[in-house]
Amino acid sequence: MELDLWLTLDRASIAVGIILAIPVFWTWWQVVFGERQQRKKRLADISRSPGHRPSILIVDLLPGKNIKGGVVEHIHKDAELKKIPKELIQEIVHTQALRTTETLDLVNEMRTAIRKLMESGVDVIHLFYGGPGIAALLLGAELSNGARVLMYHYEQGSYLNFGVLEPLRYEKS
Repeated sequence: MELDLWLTLDRASIAVGIILAIPVFWTWWQVVFGERQQRKKRLADISRSPGHRPSILIVDLLPGKNIKGGVVEHIHKDAELKKIPKELIQEIVHTQALRTTETLDLVNEMRTAIRKLMESGVDVIHLFYGGPGIAALLLGAELSNGARVLMYHYEQGSYLNFGVLEPLRYEKS
């Protein structure tokens, strides 16, 4: 009798183990091979259509203000910006004034947002910025060696495209 009980428990534990192994194996398969397939598809899309992968970066570092509402309104009015998918929009929002002790955290946050965009294969970043000058310098340094950056400035109730942020080029004399 006791041997039958252990044999039944043994068989039941094997069945449960097999059932639990299925989602574990499926997850492993998706992580290893699914991500690789997505990366190959993204690279194929990039090679077929160079120069047509825009993104949006919203940086709101103004305490007590919310520039996102105005940015979203501008995006909905602009036919080209409206086409940008939500996964290619990154936001950096701080509701408190920037302190010197938070500078490194802000730079890391900027790098993370920019890295997410660059890993998605973007070649143009539409930048909407509101904040202190020192943070703008940090952001400019982080954006200087990546995709083309189009800067937008809020003026008289709407955003104006102020052109391309281009890195400094040295010429030999």
